[in-house]
This record gives sequence, structure tokens and C-alpha cells, in this order.
Amino acid sequence: MKLFKITTLLLSFCIIEYGEFFMISYFHRRHDKKVDLKEFERSTVSTLLIPKHLVEKLELVIPFVENSKTKKKSYKFKEGLKKLLEKYRGLLARGYLPFQHKPKLTYQEEGLDLQKFCFRPEDADWFELGILAYGCGVSRCWLFSFLVELDLSLLADFVDIGKAIFGVTSADLSRPRLIQQVFGKRRFIHRILHFRL
Repeated sequence: MKLFKITTLLLSFCIIEYGEFFMISYFHRRHDKKVDLKEFERSTVSTLLIPKHLVEKLELVIPFVENSKTKKKSYKFKEGLKKLLEKYRGLLARGYLPFQHKPKLTYQEEGLDLQKFCFRPEDADWFELGILAYGCGVSRCWLFSFLVELDLSLLADFVDIGKAIFGVTSADLSRPRLIQQVFGKRRFIHRILHFRL
């Protein structure tokens, strides 16, 4: 009986003193969930809000089809998102990230006359955009607009030249992983954006 009490006390002490270790192990086992995207017949509708000044230049970045009668452009955001992620994934993995040092997500500024576009992205691409965005502390729409601006800049040419010279690198094929923590007696938050090469 006495041995049982001593063992119980020691176990309680370990849980209190080293609770962080036990909790990490516990959450890893209980909350590790994989979703098979092939189980879903089709991707769901998603929305992007893009500043008007970028919409006027979208045809330089996003593939589109123009109606011969109305001359209205129909943008292929599904292909455009995939293209932007594939093109700049390596650059983001190397540290060219628009980190925001705020506890809450940063959204696009007011007064940008945001235009709404609905499309059906591949679930994996939309999920990756979310990981990158939340890891940087920004919204998906903020990051997408950032990538569009990046593609309109001179930096896009350097990325293309680099790939033409060196080919596709492991950074270009990397997959991001996001970990968020509250620590230091709930005084700090920690965002960890990890790229697996």
C-alpha cells in the first residue's frame, strides 16, 4: 500500500514538473488526423478578395479565357494558384516570407476596393496556401495578393532565370508544416513554419 502511494506521488510529480513533455506526447497521439483528399468527389468553392489595382493586371499572372462577344475575361484561378505556389514555394522556403509580428492575422488594408472571385481550387493547393498564410500571420487573400505582386515585379524574372540555370531544387518541392503555440504563462505565441526538404 505504501509503495503504491509513493509510486502515485512520484507519477504526480513527474506530470506536474514535466507536463509539457507528457502533453506533447498526448496531443500527438490523440489529435493527429490525416484526411484523404481522394475521398472527396470535387473540391469546394473558395473565395479570394483581390485589390482592384491588381485585378487590372491579373491577365499578366493568371490564365484566362475571354468571351469573344462581351470581351469579358474569365480567370482560371485554380491553375493560377497552382502556378504561383509552384513558382514561389522555393523562394518562400528560403526565407522570403512576409512575416507579420502580430497575435492576430493581418488582413488587407481598407480602401483597396477589393474584388470578389469565387473558384474551385485543388484542396491541397488551398490547404498549402492556408499553411503559408497562417504561418506568416496573414490571411489567404493577403498572401495571394502578395504572390501576384511578386509575380508582377522584377523578382519574378530572377526566379525564372534561377530555375532555368539550376533546375528544380529540393526547396521548390518542399512542403510546409505549421505549428502554433502559446507559452510563457500565456504571454507569448510562437508560430513555427517548417519546410521539409
